[in-house]
Amino acid sequence: MCPSVSRRCFLQTTAAGLLAGGGWLALAQNAAALTALQDLGLKSKVRIGLAYMGQTNPGWPLSKVDLAAEVAQFEKGIAGLPGLADVEFVKLGLLRQPAEVAAARAKLEGVAGILAVHLTMGTGPVIQALMDTGHPVMVFTMPYNGHEWHIISGWQREGRLVEVYPSSRYEDVAAAIRPFRALQRLRETRVLHVSQHDPDAKYVQAIKEWYGTEIIPVKLPELEAAYKKADRGEAEADAKRWMREARKIVEPTKEEVIKASLVYVAMRDLMAAHRAQAVTMNCLGMGLMDRGMGYPCLGFVRLNNALLAGVCEADLKSTMTQLIFTYLVGRTGFVTDPMFDLSNNTIIHAHCVAATQMLGPGSRPSPYLIRSHLEDNRGASLQVKMPVGGKVTMARLLGTDMMLYSTGEAVDSPMVERGCRSKLTMRVENIDRFLHQWSSGLHRVIFYGDHTRDVAHFCRFARVRLLREGIDDLHSVQGLDWATYVHA
Repeated sequence: MCPSVSRRCFLQTTAAGLLAGGGWLALAQNAAALTALQDLGLKSKVRIGLAYMGQTNPGWPLSKVDLAAEVAQFEKGIAGLPGLADVEFVKLGLLRQPAEVAAARAKLEGVAGILAVHLTMGTGPVIQALMDTGHPVMVFTMPYNGHEWHIISGWQREGRLVEVYPSSRYEDVAAAIRPFRALQRLRETRVLHVSQHDPDAKYVQAIKEWYGTEIIPVKLPELEAAYKKADRGEAEADAKRWMREARKIVEPTKEEVIKASLVYVAMRDLMAAHRAQAVTMNCLGMGLMDRGMGYPCLGFVRLNNALLAGVCEADLKSTMTQLIFTYLVGRTGFVTDPMFDLSNNTIIHAHCVAATQMLGPGSRPSPYLIRSHLEDNRGASLQVKMPVGGKVTMARLLGTDMMLYSTGEAVDSPMVERGCRSKLTMRVENIDRFLHQWSSGLHRVIFYGDHTRDVAHFCRFARVRLLREGIDDLHSVQGLDWATYVHA
């Protein structure tokens, strides 16, 4: 997995998939398209303050510690870690006293957070001084280095932006800094909201103020103009690839697949023009098919496979949820319309857009059929046979500061006609609690893997309240949406 989505990682893993599926000819045909897609991604370095904390005669882990040797050993341990390829550490040096933090404070301009490496006992005052800078602090501590870990929860109760990551593995430094990457990437991200209506101005402003993410309205005429300008030759090559790699083409004609690929090229060009990394569209509500265009479903899959974001129904809540997790754990999301089955304790997630690489850009693509969009039997979308086995995460960001969250087991991907094209069955515990405390709209976003620790760290630093569906008493939570009509 490549959470930082470096250009080299993306091109190498995608090229490997192309070679497995179609050889050098397929790679040559798609190299330019892959480069154009990758160029939409964010390329800045994630700036993180790096501080070492220790005392020469701490009593623990030893009566006397060679701090310079400890620092050198740690830096050797993290050198070259792939999860740090897009990270620029801002060195704050070895800090023994709080006054030394004040001297290093000027270096912290523009950092996403501080990684504080705990080397010995006696470093509590330094941690306190680092928190006082106003930046989120992740304390990384290895076994036998001391016991400051046990006072972190007390600071958290006070609302301080501090977390602790105890581990004997240097590789876990890459996991510890994930929330910092997500916070910086969100500040850099622009989202296209494509609809005949403007997005809610209050929500747009709130997201900008809280996360720094900019939401840009794009009206139908701009999309139509981009569609007319889209390179048909490129679209035909894209459509040819979809058809070549499909297990079967059911309803759509070749021209309908080409129209879907033209919408993809148009969306990608709009994203490039607006310097955006995500797009969400009022897919059915704008009458795209009646205007001689296609649906964006296939293009959304291309974007999601590349760890950008293509989200249905102009759903900004799901878009923000997907962006958070993609930046946090390096996997895309599956926005769904859930259904319950009490007979086997499962929630069935269904939608007409599912990425074929839900496990990341380097994963083997899932098999798929090319189908029409289910609700009107028009256009082109995919019916994806999604991976099963292992944990999955379900989430939804509400407003700016609440996150619904749960985990379950992926047990089936039904290839049935009823419901949206792609489906994933998730077995959960406490299913009745899920059912009778469902709130805040229909949509949820599914991510492969159990990301509980990562999302808890992110929510701490982003000042987001984590609400555990199936566990917490959500009826007692103020601010949830209990509207009595079906809405996304």
